[in-house]
Amino acid sequence: MNLRCRFSLIGLCLSFGLMPLSVGAQPSQVESVQRMKVYPLPGQLDNLPMFNSNNPEIVQSPGILVSTLPSNDRSPYLNYAFQGDFGVFSHHIAKDQTPGERLLYIGLLASNLSNQTIKLSFKSGASYLSQPDALFKQLPSFALNPLAQIYAGPGDRVTTELLANRSPLRPTVLEIPPHSTQIVYSLPVTTDVKILPPINGRSTLMYFHSDGPLHLSELAWQAEKKGGQFVEPSLEDYREVLNQRQLSGPREQAPPEYDPAAKPSGSGFRYGRVAGVSEGLHWKGALFQKTLVLRRPEPGEKIAYPLSSVYLKRWGTPQNQSGKMLRRYPDTAYQNHGNYGIKYELEIPLHNRSSQFQTYSVGLSHPVSMTGTAKEAEFTYLYPPNKPVMFRGSARLEWTDEYNQRQDKLIHVVLRHGEETPPLSLITVPPQTDYDVKLSIYYPADSTPPQLLTLGRVE
Repeated sequence: MNLRCRFSLIGLCLSFGLMPLSVGAQPSQVESVQRMKVYPLPGQLDNLPMFNSNNPEIVQSPGILVSTLPSNDRSPYLNYAFQGDFGVFSHHIAKDQTPGERLLYIGLLASNLSNQTIKLSFKSGASYLSQPDALFKQLPSFALNPLAQIYAGPGDRVTTELLANRSPLRPTVLEIPPHSTQIVYSLPVTTDVKILPPINGRSTLMYFHSDGPLHLSELAWQAEKKGGQFVEPSLEDYREVLNQRQLSGPREQAPPEYDPAAKPSGSGFRYGRVAGVSEGLHWKGALFQKTLVLRRPEPGEKIAYPLSSVYLKRWGTPQNQSGKMLRRYPDTAYQNHGNYGIKYELEIPLHNRSSQFQTYSVGLSHPVSMTGTAKEAEFTYLYPPNKPVMFRGSARLEWTDEYNQRQDKLIHVVLRHGEETPPLSLITVPPQTDYDVKLSIYYPADSTPPQLLTLGRVE
């Protein structure tokens, strides 16, 4: 498999560490306070590895972005071999003074250091440029999205398409001979864009299976012009960058040293950008199981769960959902905060044992603040909300109704700071009927965590 075809994507991620948890309403805004109980989100991340490349976000010089080649010295190799199922998430930006001044290429290499041929199977994925593939644009807060054609920004587009099982790239297999290296993909990031300034980016989310141990390296290459045209880098060009053992720059500001398992201090904290190997491709869980929640909400009641909670922001729970880093560079993030590209798959069993119809609402929101404890939380929303967009992506709800008809809803959501949109769905369960609802969300790279997943009982 050689994915050197010029597929395209980006995600201009917000620096969510800079957004305060509590922002007061402006004179033209109306506050709405809702009382809810908050519970840790049931389930957990799996242990499948993710090759995770996001530092530096803005790439200005050629070099190594992430390499997991083995090393016995202090070179920028992280000594990790991928085998079995794994994912690749990458997000980088090119920036020039004038449009088309340079052409950045992002290349992924796979190295087989074993004595056997290894098959690398590409299963699904997407890669888009910001321009022209996935322009940021104004969208309504809530819209049905059955054809997966509503999106704004590349992080939104790639996750929406994968959520709808519309992978634009077909499965292929790349055979890598013993003691050799091959290009998995080589993707351009042009700054020759129509909407200025001359900045463009690419986000990539892909899923692979390897039947043997492979070391991956993602590299940045600034193409040279020959005859007035930029020349795509060869394998030898990428190997030259790899052998120079220099990290691409400029490097992002390093986070302070901290223990992710310790109690947050919040003083001078910075998350940092991720570069390395993180643990987890999927978060799977079921509501109302074990002792987390033993009952569904009563009429007029609403309960809540944090979605993609991070070190400092957990909506009153002790739960930090961020994946741990199996390998990382010293100046990069200690956790996969935000879980970009992670697929959340949640079972919501709505089982009606009564003689009356029961209606539930499933919602997603981003409160401006929370007061009280998780058992007696008060969340404040604003109308109109503040301008920053905190979540831009799609959610999918699936269930089989009482007529044995499959219901499948893809909903696009744009959440601004302090916003609660209409419910993703109102689900009415007939008496003595079981609805096993499945909620799926790929956490998109253009988002600022955490959000609040709510389940309410309509009176």
